[in-house]
Amino acid sequence: MRRFLIVLTVVSIALALQTARAQQSTDEAAIRAVLARETEGWDKFDAKEILSTYADDVIWQNPFGVRLHGRAEVEKFLNDLLARPGYRAGTSTSPVKILDVRLTSPTTAAVWSDERIEGLVNDFSGKPMDPRHSYYLKVLVKKDGVWKISDMLIMDVVHPK
Repeated sequence: MRRFLIVLTVVSIALALQTARAQQSTDEAAIRAVLARETEGWDKFDAKEILSTYADDVIWQNPFGVRLHGRAEVEKFLNDLLARPGYRAGTSTSPVKILDVRLTSPTTAAVWSDERIEGLVNDFSGKPMDPRHSYYLKVLVKKDGVWKISDMLIMDVVHPK
C-alpha cells in the first residue's frame, strides 16, 4: 500500500509538471501573438491595432520623457505621432526581436525586445535624427484569459559622437 501511494504521488507530480509546462508553452505562444499584433500595428501606423494590445490602465513611457497613463492618453499621443511625416520616414533596419519572455506568474509576464530604426526626421527642427537602437521592456497581464500589455518602457542606446 505504501509503495502504491508513493507511485501515485510521483505520477501525480509528473502530470502536474507536464500540465504546467504545456500551459506555459500555450501562454508564451499567446504572448508572442500579442506582441506580433502590436508590431504589425506599428508597421502599418495603425494606432487602433497597437491599442488593441494594451490594457485599459496601461502605463507607457518612451526615451524622450513622455509618460502616459491609460489607453486614452496613449491613443491621443499615438494618433499624433503616427501622423508625423518625420516619424513615418523611419525604416526598421533590424525588426523587433524578442530577446526574453519571462513568465513571472500564471497571469504576469515580462518581455524584453530590441529594434533598430534609421531615417527618422525631427518634425520640429526638420533635421534627420540619429539612427535609433531601442530596447523595450513590456509587462503583460492575463485577465479573463487574454494577455494585454500593462506596462511599456522604451529605452534607447545612446552612442557617443
